[in-house]
Formats: sequence, structure tokens, C-alpha cells
Amino acid sequence: MLNSPEPRRSSALRLIRFLRLVYAVPLGLAIAGVVGGFVLDYGWYVAAASVGISLTIMALILGSIARSLHGTASPQSTRFVQRHGDRALAKIERLKTTGTQVNDAYVTELKLVVAPPNETAYRATARELIHPVRSAAYQPGTVVVVKHSPRYPGTVVVDADPPREWTERPWQAGVIGEERTPEPEARQGNAVGRLAMTVVSTVVVAVALLVPIRADVLGQLLSPPDLFTADDLRAGVAKLSAESERFEDLTVESDQVRATVPGAYLSYRGGAVRRDSTSTGKPDKQFSANEVNFAAIPGLVASFGGDPADARVSIRREAAGITMTVRSANDSDRQLVADAKGVPALTADAFTENGFRQVAELLTKLSGRQEAYEAIIRTDHVEFQVPGPGPGTSDDYDWYRGRLVEHRPSPIQPDPGAPLFAVSNLSPKALPAILAKVNERMPGFPRDKVSVALRENDGTWSLTTSVEDEYGRGIEVTASPDGSTVAVLPTR
Repeated sequence: MLNSPEPRRSSALRLIRFLRLVYAVPLGLAIAGVVGGFVLDYGWYVAAASVGISLTIMALILGSIARSLHGTASPQSTRFVQRHGDRALAKIERLKTTGTQVNDAYVTELKLVVAPPNETAYRATARELIHPVRSAAYQPGTVVVVKHSPRYPGTVVVDADPPREWTERPWQAGVIGEERTPEPEARQGNAVGRLAMTVVSTVVVAVALLVPIRADVLGQLLSPPDLFTADDLRAGVAKLSAESERFEDLTVESDQVRATVPGAYLSYRGGAVRRDSTSTGKPDKQFSANEVNFAAIPGLVASFGGDPADARVSIRREAAGITMTVRSANDSDRQLVADAKGVPALTADAFTENGFRQVAELLTKLSGRQEAYEAIIRTDHVEFQVPGPGPGTSDDYDWYRGRLVEHRPSPIQPDPGAPLFAVSNLSPKALPAILAKVNERMPGFPRDKVSVALRENDGTWSLTTSVEDEYGRGIEVTASPDGSTVAVLPTR
């Protein structure tokens, strides 16, 4: 039997074994599932990852069981001996379990004395899957029929269904020679080559499974765009605009743009647009892409500071108009607001000369009015009540630090013939003078609790504030609009 050929297998089976597909397919499925499902957010790839991981675990378990059954003998030597080996009688000297269990059976290592006909007996080790109900047939001293072959010395397999003539033969051993052990599997096959083929096949399977989403894979993993650069952002917005002419909101991050459009949610990532689900639609919030200066976004992100990867720009229509708000994923309290042109909202202290000058110029510019019925001034909020579009009407223009100016009809309309004050006549020096007097008379009083009103009384315009501490003590400070006079009146 030395020259007997190796067992013939089908071409498909040989190809599967050569390409290591038993391991490569589940591994490739798992890798593609993780990339497509958990990295790129494709739902069905998540299921593929679960299946791939489960099959990989199963393949590893079955492989471990197979190795446990073969012991140090290689699978090919075991298969050859099972099909083409010569029979011989063998006596069990001792046995021990390997710790591997398949269902209720145990992989058991048998120490044997093998006595081939007309040959010197030798010692060898075989492994057998033994169920507890069959354990009596494998006790020390029991003679069993085995198969062996000179082609693979030391590889011994218990014959599960030997001919009757062999089971009736008497045991004869004579002189027992040295113990034979199978050659290590690494010497009988190229372990490094098998590993390399497994890796290559796994990569091929994973790549093939990712072909349907290759645009996202190439665009996000291999050459991810930076959407906080003008060119990449312009390309993304153009593709979203091709899907919908109107937007209800847009959120720009460094690697994706998400949009709510009439009836759907869209996302642009890796050069491709995905339509995720449906939305109800809010016509009063809609705007078109040409109303927004997207080229200003990179500059806003840069001025916002921090890691651009943590920045998120939200674009939506609000009461103050279309706003672009930059926020940090790690610091929800920090934000930068700009208008649709990308002009940042004013951040100033209105109780300083330069701060109030900036606020006054902004409010008069946006309202188109140089005169006001009334003004309320705080360190972070200034309100001008100015003439409205119709006779006897007025509008409020509110500046809040770091936010866009809000414009709305005034809830309280002026009396007929109410006087107007020229904002240019209000000196920025008057406000610091009032605040200094408050600090002089009530040291440490919080400046953010000071509110100064510009009003007319009996034909005289004045700036007035009333402050009171927690004990009910307070003062009233008045000043002329040009800051030349400052007076203090006790309120209690």
C-alpha cells in the first residue's frame, strides 16, 4: 500500500481547500459587515457582520475539534490511512480524555501497541471520539482493529467497521519496537503558505462583498474628503441639491453632510447621497442652497477653534433669518453663530464704549433707522424700539451677544406723536459712567443685572437704571445721553 495514490477529491473540493474558503468566506463576510455596517452605516451589512462572526466562530470551533481528533497527525495523513491503510491488531495500554467534547462524546487519546502481521510491533497514539455508552469497548487491555500505513509512520486510525475475520484474530505481539509518532503537520504542509492563502482569500471575499458600496469605501476610508474645505463642501452640496431644491436644515461635519428635505432625510458621505427615510416637511423652515454662502464655512470653523473633526455646522431658518451655527461635539455650551452670508454674530460688552458703538451701528444698519422711541441696554442684550413700516407703528430690534439680531413687531406701540431720539446723540461714554457710579455706591454688584433705559420724560431724555441688592437696598442712577451729568438718587 506504500504506493497507493492519495484519495481523489472533486475539483471544487480541492479548490475550496486550496483557497482556504472554509475560513476565508466567514472572515471576509465578517470584515465586510463591520466596514459596511458599523463604519459606513449600511443596515444590511450589520446583519452580514453578525452572520460572518457566527460562521467564523463555528469554523474555528470545528477546526479545533478536527485538530483535536487528529492530534499531531495531519488531516491528509489521517484521511489517507482511513481509506488506504493496512489493517492490524492493536491493544489499548491506557487512555485519557483530551478535554474536547462533541455533543455527549469525548475525544479520547488511546495509547496502543500495534502488531502488524509479519512486522515488528510498535507503540503509537490514536485519537477516537468515544461516547460514554461505548467506553467499555476501549478499556486498557482491549484489542481493537486499526489502520496504518508506511507512507505516514505513526498515524494510526481505529477501524470503525472492521471485517469479522479481523475481529476474530488472536492477539500476538512478540517483540515491541520503538514508539512511532506522526511527523509534525508543519513539516507535512506549508503552514505559512496556508496562512497567507487564508489572508489573501479573506481580502478578496471582503472586497467582493463591498463592491456595491465601493463609492463610500473609496470616498470615506481610502481617500476621505474634508468637507470643511470649500471644494469638497461645494461638491457635496451640489449632489444634495440635485436630489432636492429645498432644504429644511443642513448639518455639515468634516466627513458628511446631513439634510432634511421635503419628505425625506438625505446624507452625503464618501461621494454618494443616501435617502434614509421620510419626514413630514416644514414649508416655513425651507431655504435653497443659493441662499447660503457655503464658502464661508471653512473660515467659521477655523475661527471657532479646536479640532475641526469635533466641529458641526447647523444651517437652518430661524426668526432672525438663516443662521449658520458652529458647535463642538465635546463642548455643547460653546458655539459661533453667523448669518447666511457667513458674517459672525457680534460678540461684545455693551457697557464698554467700543462695545456699545458696535452694537448701535449694527442695530441702526439692520433697522435702517437712525432714531428710536426707546432703548433698553444691558451688557449682553440691547433693544431698540424704532418706527415701523406704517404710521404709528414700531418695531423691536434685539441684539444678544453672539446671536443674530432679531426683528419683530413691538408688542407695545408708541403713543401718537411720541418723540424720537437720534441714536447718534447717545454717547458711548455715558454707559461706563453709569456703571462706575453703581460700582461706587454698591461695590461688587453684578454687571449682568444692570439694565439701563433710554426714555423721554417731560421733554427730557435720560438714561436711567435702578438696582437693588438682596437686602432690599438700592439706588437709582440717571445720566444725560451725552454722559456729562450723572446723578444718584436713593430708592430706599
